Amino acid sequence: MHIEVKLFATLRKNLPPGSSGSKAQMTLDAETTLQSLIDQLKIPVELAQMVLVNGEQTREFDRQLQDGDTVSIFPPVAGG
Repeated sequence: MHIEVKLFATLRKNLPPGSSGSKAQMTLDAETTLQSLIDQLKIPVELAQMVLVNGEQTREFDRQLQDGDTVSIFPPVAGG
């Protein structure tokens, strides 16, 4: 299956080689879950502060991804 991954701020460094900007097209096994995608991208789960699948926020890391999904991952935001 094919999905689009968007990583923001400090997480951009975890995009696969050859990615442009903050997003990448990825080909994954049909059984891939959100957790296995995060693991594949080598993102510590505590740094996946806000996760969106097709624009909807989720913390269901066991959710199975579907062909055509767009996954956006944001790190924790600090401010003052």
